[in-house]
Amino acid sequence: MGTLDVLKEYSKDKKLAMYPEIVYSNLYKRVLSGFHFELECDEGNYLFSPFYTLLLGEENPELEDFISNNEEFLDSLKAFIINSLFVYSALIEENAYYLLNHQSILIARMVHLRDARFEIKFYAHYDDEVLVNYKDKIYIGRDFINLKKFERKYLGLKKYFLSLIEQDDKILERAKQKLRYFDEYKGPYLDEIHEMVQEIVSDAMERIELFREPKLSDISKIKCVDVLDNIFHLSNLMIELRDFLLEFETKLRMCDENEFVKYFTKFQKDLLDGIRYLGKLSFLLHQKISNYAIC
Repeated sequence: MGTLDVLKEYSKDKKLAMYPEIVYSNLYKRVLSGFHFELECDEGNYLFSPFYTLLLGEENPELEDFISNNEEFLDSLKAFIINSLFVYSALIEENAYYLLNHQSILIARMVHLRDARFEIKFYAHYDDEVLVNYKDKIYIGRDFINLKKFERKYLGLKKYFLSLIEQDDKILERAKQKLRYFDEYKGPYLDEIHEMVQEIVSDAMERIELFREPKLSDISKIKCVDVLDNIFHLSNLMIELRDFLLEFETKLRMCDENEFVKYFTKFQKDLLDGIRYLGKLSFLLHQKISNYAIC
């Protein structure tokens, strides 16, 4: 099944209904109003405006007919995606600098993986430049959704660590293709990154098995203390990796390895999103443990 087949299957009920209702702040309202879908379909990409007008892509009558006749479903899909980011990510807060700009839009590129699962890559762009300079969009992060269910085990943390393995593999592949002096960087940097990623993921998978709950509200206050300690530990590991990546990036820029750096920054962006999400969780866990009412 492809993207359109899956969307058709889930549009039969007119809209998705299993996600929580959330009252949006101005930041999230701004994101919703500028939300552009980009769908991969029939080996092509199709960009749609917030009002579902086709902006970029070759003519595709079947897809355009589906879009024009399923606006209620697509509105619910937007809410599903945005609310997933609210609960299981810090991507929107992390990129408020871009997203609050009155000229900015959000592009959500949906890539079908399998069954009802999608990878969504998010980009920011200026509204008045999206048609003439689409390639200048700014990558701000990604998420993974399953239209069969909203909730995710392990507080949604598993994706961040599995993503590190995937990104590490991609970086090594790109390094072989793009670095002018690959052997010079392999031992002191690329091999070290690989070892750090393997250790972080191994440690993380053991720790998150201790809290399989999908929501903080499902975790007892007593257990929250241990969960918070593990969150801090995982955050520290990811910060160490971030610092090493920054050191490597500095080296790359000094040596004018610019063809490779643009791929490397995506790795850093995903890592930073994971760090910020762990920070978001630690704040909420502190609030739950402390009994301090914030409203």
